[in-house]
Amino acid sequence: MAESKKTTPKMKRRLLIPLFLVMILALVYVSYSMYQVAVVDSEKYQELANSQQFKTTTISSTRGTIYDTNGQVLAQSVTVYTVFVDPTTFRDRDTEQEDLIVDTLSEYLDIDEDVIEEKLSKSNAYQVIATDVDKTTATGILTIMSEAGITSVGATATTERYYPQDDLAANVIGHLHYDGYGIYGIESSYDDYLTGTDGAIVTAIDATGSEIQYKYKQSYDAVDGYSVYSTLDATIQYYVEEALANAVTANDPENGACAIVMNCKTGAVYAMASSPTYNLNEPSVVTDESLSAYLAGLSSTATDEEYSAALAESRYTQWTNKAISSIYFPGSVFKVVTGSAALEERAITLSDEFYCSGSITIMDTTYHCWSVATSGAHGHQTFVEAMTNSCNPAFVQIGQLLGAQAFSRYFEAFGFTQKTGIDLPAESNSLYIDADSMTLVNLASSSFGQANKVTPIQMICAFAAVVNGGYLVTPYVVDKVVDTEGNIIMQNETTVKRQVISEETSETMREVLETVVNTNSGSNAYIKGYSIGGKSGTSQKLDEDSSGTTYVSSYVAFYPADDPEIIMLVMVDEPTNGLYYGSAVAAPVVVEALTEILPYLGYYAEYTEEDLEDMDVSVPYIRGSTVEQATSTLEALGLEIEVIGEGSTVIRQVPASGSTMPTGCTVVVYTDEDYDVQYTTVPDISGCSLSEANRLLTKAGLNLLPLGGAAEKSGAVCSGTSNYTVGTTVEVGTIIEAYFVVNEDSG
Repeated sequence: MAESKKTTPKMKRRLLIPLFLVMILALVYVSYSMYQVAVVDSEKYQELANSQQFKTTTISSTRGTIYDTNGQVLAQSVTVYTVFVDPTTFRDRDTEQEDLIVDTLSEYLDIDEDVIEEKLSKSNAYQVIATDVDKTTATGILTIMSEAGITSVGATATTERYYPQDDLAANVIGHLHYDGYGIYGIESSYDDYLTGTDGAIVTAIDATGSEIQYKYKQSYDAVDGYSVYSTLDATIQYYVEEALANAVTANDPENGACAIVMNCKTGAVYAMASSPTYNLNEPSVVTDESLSAYLAGLSSTATDEEYSAALAESRYTQWTNKAISSIYFPGSVFKVVTGSAALEERAITLSDEFYCSGSITIMDTTYHCWSVATSGAHGHQTFVEAMTNSCNPAFVQIGQLLGAQAFSRYFEAFGFTQKTGIDLPAESNSLYIDADSMTLVNLASSSFGQANKVTPIQMICAFAAVVNGGYLVTPYVVDKVVDTEGNIIMQNETTVKRQVISEETSETMREVLETVVNTNSGSNAYIKGYSIGGKSGTSQKLDEDSSGTTYVSSYVAFYPADDPEIIMLVMVDEPTNGLYYGSAVAAPVVVEALTEILPYLGYYAEYTEEDLEDMDVSVPYIRGSTVEQATSTLEALGLEIEVIGEGSTVIRQVPASGSTMPTGCTVVVYTDEDYDVQYTTVPDISGCSLSEANRLLTKAGLNLLPLGGAAEKSGAVCSGTSNYTVGTTVEVGTIIEAYFVVNEDSG
């Protein structure tokens, strides 16, 4: 008989225990999972739920506008639209209107119909058809859709950055990263103010992704960014950029150029220009001719990696603000610092004499004077004469009298050991020899600006301190930040860091530097009728080229000489067309720019009797006059006349009335109704003396208006900077404006 298999209570207990444990474990796991979902990961799952139950439409904020000091727009955000279709809504409601949708979008947006049809067939609820659509186009599309009752086509407004002046002040304004934040210039340093806060519209959606009308909708308004009012003056900026561009064309510098115009007392920057520059609306396009040529040469020989690296470097070069990011040996411009420190410390007096034999030796190093190769040694000279002559041996002596400790103390006090603190990104600091490391040779080289490398912005601030009463100020490019209601959120004010020299020493330096410009009225920086003070600088790039044949040319000028308001610095980095002295390369930029800037700011020329005797004349209006009347009028002004035609009445005149030209020039007049305008070609007068240039232009039927304070000085030659490039076709009688300079380092 078989043994019974009946389950006993003991067996049941054994079975229930593991089952109970499994149930306990399952309960713990479920409880833990619920805790994770409901507590630990609640935000995550809430977001997932919301993404399935709600649709969020972003309302883009508008980035703040950047203005110049007069309220002219330099950068602004303009509204553009993204046109889209909702395929889910299209299938539910608008399939019968497909032809109208496709035709309208294709016509207005110039997109192939096949592309639009493909977008409508997608399975999701949002397909972009076109971006950056202007308001007129978007409105036209939406009007047609609304009239037809179509709800599956929409447009959302967004903004894009627009720079109305293209490349004006590009290196100061900066541009945006493709993600919308500023990465250069004011756009970067004031990004927190300019950037607004996006808004949103949240609506409920059903299982198909369609909006549930009226059930749930909440709006969060966008907050626009603040507006920035810069200290830049667009007109002054234009004058500076034009003058700098002319200098770049004439001198073809290897490493570009820069210029700064600043309020001498407050530090407010009115203009800041760099070359090369770029178009802010197309920041990735390399626009500089030399950089473009370099890239074009690489395109056929370099690998893709090499070309990409070169392209990135070229873009960085054109984006760089050379005025604050480059460092250079300032050369003789720095003599104003050495000189003012020596006067302040009473290491020298104005009556002291310094002897120049053509060179001076300190320990085992000999320093030569620039004048030896042209006019010989300077001999005995006072401090004023040494500054006017820009004599290196004299300033080596002055530096030795001042001493290394005092020199270094003033070097620091004038702000050369730290950044200026200008409100722009990427400011560089100087490279300098400190007092503990400075030898007598280092001191000698430092005394005339050939040992320590500084930035242009450091140099102009130090120079301003020399002539403004001794006060070192912090430069700035933004005046104020204003909210959307016009309230001032932030305002920059003049910040005086310290007084470096006394008012008395500063006044003495102003007089000295005015003498530098006015000596014999033959300085390259002389402007008739204006009291200008200034100093040139020519430095050798010995750290890059030990042969000493590569140079940096610079000039700093201020006005009025007795109580400076405006100060301007120009730096041309490695000119390659023959001229290299700062007085010959950089001073003409100062003259060209200030000749326009000073009258614009309300400073008018005050001429001496000597000036008035040698003034240019304004061409009178003689159209409609008889030839006899016109001849009499012109001759009375010291002008000549050339008559083309057989008529008796002047029909046309060249140059036009109001033009300025020297006496002795010729006005061309046409007297026949059916006259044929006569043309000629502008010859190359670069390097010519005034008489040679006059001869060449007269032969071509053109008039010469010589510019520059040294035009009448013996040895002056045309710098190559003029209002027309060589080979240009112009009308006979046209005035050619050309700068003449003396190619020496005095002044």
